Formats: sequence, structure tokens, C-alpha cells
Amino acid sequence: MLLLCSAGHAGMVKLYNGDQLEGDFVRLDGDKLVWSSKNFGEVKISRTNIQNLNTTMPMKISGSDTPCLIDGMKQEHLFYSCGGDPQQRSAPLAALDIMLPFESHIDGEYTFNGKFSLSGFFAKGNDVRRDIKVKTQAEYRRSEFRHNALLEYASYSSDRQAPDEVWSGRYSLDWFFRERWFWTNDLTLGADEARAIAEYYSLGSGTGYQFWENTQTAFALTAGFTYLNERYEIPDVPADDFEVENERVATRLGTDFRYKLPLGIAFFHNNSLVSSLEDDQDWRLSSNTGLSTMIAGELYSELKVDYSVDNLPQQDTKREDTRLMVGVSYEW
Repeated sequence: MLLLCSAGHAGMVKLYNGDQLEGDFVRLDGDKLVWSSKNFGEVKISRTNIQNLNTTMPMKISGSDTPCLIDGMKQEHLFYSCGGDPQQRSAPLAALDIMLPFESHIDGEYTFNGKFSLSGFFAKGNDVRRDIKVKTQAEYRRSEFRHNALLEYASYSSDRQAPDEVWSGRYSLDWFFRERWFWTNDLTLGADEARAIAEYYSLGSGTGYQFWENTQTAFALTAGFTYLNERYEIPDVPADDFEVENERVATRLGTDFRYKLPLGIAFFHNNSLVSSLEDDQDWRLSSNTGLSTMIAGELYSELKVDYSVDNLPQQDTKREDTRLMVGVSYEW
């Protein structure tokens, strides 16, 4: 019955400066709301400038599989009810990840974006170094499902020695079962010669909370469990307690933060802490922190620091790794 009302949509958006626009909702575009005004056509309005929002259009909102009707706003919160449920729900308008006309949801509306980056460090003379890192990632979203794929390859060499190669591939699927809560699952394959790991794979599952996400900034926290299996390179003279394989179940905590500064500069930081349930001394921390600056269009320069700690490193490897990388990236 809600969908039958689509032919007679009517709505109004009121801004904090007192302006009111009749028309109806079109879509969310990052931190903007696209509104079809009777007098001005389609206009983009910052979500934080909206004081009230009303529409008779059935909506698809994060965490609900049934059509939702908007009941207006109070302060920054949007109130709505879904599928005939008398219990009213609410969420900050600026934090809503999914909000679109239910008809568009049925038609399968989606978004796709990605990023490719190339970075490195070179030195010639008394110190000879050649570090290269290539990384590509893509994100596909449809309704409350978010797919992420990542491929990464790095080659690190010094003093004309054979390079250490590092590669990994990762796929993750997030399901937003509530407005900002999501269930996350991932599969990772890779190898890390710098840490004497010949090959590894992991399977993980957990829960995440998206505190906020828009074109300006985003912050998410995840927690869960992961199964990790690693096979190690055999040293020339193995220690008495050396084991070629290690499999374990571990807890995992992660954060992902980004913020866009003025002048096209953006700051990003993400980290992951994995700790074995069998041995509390067996834990690893990895983080990626940096700045990117727009060069032209979708092309950016990057300065970033990769930092990792393996509290129980393999034989003949160090506990900590720190690398400063300079490069360029392309986003779409």
C-alpha cells in the first residue's frame, strides 16, 4: 500500500536559516541531500543545514527491509516508522549511511568507487634502497550490503640484496542490520617474506559500528574473532622450538578514520590489533597513517607511514617495522 502512494509524493525541507523548499527527496550524495524543488529543480543541501524534513515517499533506510515513512525531525535526529511497526525509530540525519526511495531500492540502485596508489622510496650511493608498493581497492554498495576488495604488492630491497616481497588479497562483506551497526566478514590470503611468512590465510567475523560517514569524514570501529593460519620460511639453522606452521583463533579490534582538511588535504589512519586466545603474548599491531593532497582532478599525492609490531617475531626477524612511503594515488 505504501508503494501505491508513490504517484502523489509531496514533501518539504526546512533549513536552519528559515528557508523552506517544497518538492521531494531524490537521493543522498555524500554529505549532501539532493532535493527536487518545485521552483529551483534539483538542489544539493548540506545535511547539517537541514532543520526539518518531511516526505510522503516510502523510503529504504539502513536496517529495515520494509518501506519506511518519514515522521519529521527533532534537532539533528530524523524520526521514521517502517513496515507498519508502531514503534518509532530515529537516527541522526548526518550519520545515515543508506536512505533512498524504496522504488530505487527495488530497482537495485548501487554505488561503486575505488582507489589505486603507487608509492616508494629510493636511495643510491652509500645507502642503496629500492622500495615499491602498489595497492588497489574497490568498494561496491547496494542497499545495506557493502563489498570491499583489496590487492596489495610490495617489494623491499637494500644493499643490492634480493628483495623481500609482500603481497595480500582481501575481500570483506558488511551487512548494515541497523542504522549504524554492521556485521562484517572477511577472507585474506597473502605472504610476507620480510617477516619470514611463506604464506598465510585468515577468516574473520565480527561486528562494527559506523559512528559517521560522509564525503568529509568517516570513523568506524570493528571487533570480532579471526582464524589465522601461517606457514613460515625455514631458517638456515632452525631453533629447537621452531615450528613451521602456526594456526590459532584470535580476537581482533580495528579502527578506520579519515578527515578531509581545507585546500584538498586529507588525513587518514587505520589500525588493527590481533591477539591470540591461546597465548596473550602472541599479538600483532599494524597501522597506516598519512596525508594526501589533491594534485589535479582525481589524482592525489600521498605521504604515509606503515607501522607494525609482531610481539613474537619469527627467528632472525625484528619485532617492529616502520616504513615511510611517498607516492601518488588515483580515486574514482
